[in-house]
Amino acid sequence: MKRPLSLKLSIAVAFLAMGLVIVLGYSMLSVQFFFRGMDSLLASNMETALASYVDTTSKQERKQGQEFSGYFISQDWAQQPAAIRQAFTVAPELSARLQKQAHKTWFTPPDLINFLIKLNIGDEVFFISRSISRDQVSPLIGRNAKQSRQLVLLLSISISVLLALIVWVLIRHVSQPVSRLTRWTHELSPDQLKQDIPDFSYPELNEMAALIQRSFSTVHSALEREQQFLRFTSHELRTPISIIRNNVELSHKLGQQHGQSLPDKQMQIFDRIDRASLTMKHLTETLLWLSREQPQQLEKHRFSLDQLISQIVDEMRYLLRDKPVKIELHTSSIEITQSPAAVRIIIGNLIRNAFQHTWDGHITIQQQGNQVIIDNHCQLFNNDVKSQDQGFGLGLQLTEKLCKRLGWQYENQPQNDGHHVSLLISA
Repeated sequence: MKRPLSLKLSIAVAFLAMGLVIVLGYSMLSVQFFFRGMDSLLASNMETALASYVDTTSKQERKQGQEFSGYFISQDWAQQPAAIRQAFTVAPELSARLQKQAHKTWFTPPDLINFLIKLNIGDEVFFISRSISRDQVSPLIGRNAKQSRQLVLLLSISISVLLALIVWVLIRHVSQPVSRLTRWTHELSPDQLKQDIPDFSYPELNEMAALIQRSFSTVHSALEREQQFLRFTSHELRTPISIIRNNVELSHKLGQQHGQSLPDKQMQIFDRIDRASLTMKHLTETLLWLSREQPQQLEKHRFSLDQLISQIVDEMRYLLRDKPVKIELHTSSIEITQSPAAVRIIIGNLIRNAFQHTWDGHITIQQQGNQVIIDNHCQLFNNDVKSQDQGFGLGLQLTEKLCKRLGWQYENQPQNDGHHVSLLISA
């Protein structure tokens, strides 16, 4: 993946590119002004020479083209030298506009430059031309041109360095408040929400900091309300759940003491109440433990993992009653030192969800060492329904959070006809 440019580097590159374009543009402009100045000087000399030519010659003499003061002057275009007529091909139409034609390449100065101008004096029209070779150029002009190029180069380098320095100072001046805002955002905690926002030098950054603080406060308040609701709800549910379970157990004991047994239908009702209360107990314990900001360390004991899985499967078999579902349970004897409550909650959620959402098919539960794999295959699997509604539901969201908090490896992969879940319990 291509790494994006940082904002600081992007601004620096943009400023430097803009500065280089400006420097290059002004350098080229200064060169053009230099050559235009030379052209204007030459055109002025041509005009002066023509005025002297008109003053010192008669009209009859001016009808013949001739050399004068280094220029060739004629009233007829055809009288101009062949080299001039070949260089410009046609006579100029506009007056007082200097034309030039040079034989040059990209990297070497021209060997020959031809100049031509059309001037009007009174009712007479004159063509003035001159061809200048490199040998005829005055050394003074060469030195001036060289000095001009050196000056332009020196100014360009100086301006570029100055521009880079200005950009560096500007970026440094602007990036410091941005860096402070970034650090403040990363270090922002619930305890700092009630503190005043630091001054980040620029109104835009202060406004952004206020927006970040408000957004963080809104999210924190919503999360706090949710956690309080979970804590209060889970805590308040523990009492009625305990009452239900105690009364169910009391009913069983009273029946055993008096040698009385309830009718089968009533026993089924009591069993459903007992199982539902047990499920609610596990769920409230899970929610209560998850809602704690700093959950207490769970007590660890040594127990048999395979026996716990078999016990959970037996407790959950009622969920498969009247369902054409086949269960395959494969376990290996192993004892681990871990929190029995956490293992029961997580594996119970996995098995419960697999049993609840498998309507027709088979479920495979494999335990090898401290790894548990559960596969459910539904014969009536519907691809149009969300996978969590077909295979595993809300309990897996709680399972995922529990595994993340405990540091256990958990994977849930949807398949064409069900789900594949893998759980690796850390020793």
